[in-house]
Amino acid sequence: MAEFERPMRRLCAAYADRAMDRDDLFQEIFLAVWRALPAFRGGASVRTWLYRIAHNVALTWQARQRRRSALESPLSEHAGPDAEVNLRRLELNRVVARMPPGDRTLVLLWLEGLSAAEIEEVTGIRAATVAVRLSRIRRALQPNEVTK
Repeated sequence: MAEFERPMRRLCAAYADRAMDRDDLFQEIFLAVWRALPAFRGGASVRTWLYRIAHNVALTWQARQRRRSALESPLSEHAGPDAEVNLRRLELNRVVARMPPGDRTLVLLWLEGLSAAEIEEVTGIRAATVAVRLSRIRRALQPNEVTK
């Protein structure tokens, strides 16, 4: 858990704006990992296995939150000495959160440093397809093409 805490917390931040919700999602992810541990056979790397579980839990959590009509976090939660960095992260999280679920998963895994081959292991989408889709997503997010 210690090895993957920071990446999982970043993943949680992409799905949940409020700190309390991020903590809840983080706990749900590691509870699911704990429950799935006996079934882990080592066919995939621990990293990709963990991301597969985390993204499935996060997608389920997000759908449940939408049904509950969760409110957006207040901007003041992100104020402080690193306010500009926090605001940029918040904007990135909002852009990623508006993406279709399939694109969001690819982007989050890519942002965590997974290769196309590792993303294929997590999602089941061929590595070549992953590379093409990520390229299209990056092109669509260029500043002159982003609409607000």
